[in-house]
Amino acid sequence: MNNKIIVRVQKPDFDLNLEMEALKLKTKKAGAVVFFVGKVRDLEDDKLRYLEIESFEELAKRQIKEICDNAANTWDLEYILVKHRFGRLKLNDNIVLVITSSKHRKNAYEASRHIMEYLKSNVPFWKKEVANNTENWVENS
Repeated sequence: MNNKIIVRVQKPDFDLNLEMEALKLKTKKAGAVVFFVGKVRDLEDDKLRYLEIESFEELAKRQIKEICDNAANTWDLEYILVKHRFGRLKLNDNIVLVITSSKHRKNAYEASRHIMEYLKSNVPFWKKEVANNTENWVENS
């Protein structure tokens, strides 16, 4: 399975249609594909100007790979892709993409959730929300 795990920590955006087409070329046995996309959202009490995401890229990539390896050892999966962006992102920009695929949907759903839960709480990404009236560092959760 390890050759079907792809992890990227990057500035550029990702294209969901291109990712789906690439997935079709990598596996023919997957009957289920789960896409999770995390996006920049507005704040409840102030207007967000941008979200600044910082990362130690190599460490983040290594830790995400470990999370994916764990998922691959726990669930019967055909393919895992994780892309996490850093840099200055504006409202509605994509932040993170997790794709899991398996023969059956249960494995793909559970693995996707597992990857996101551990990614959000354990991988070193630092996020600062810059709004009209405030600037706040956001805790990982």
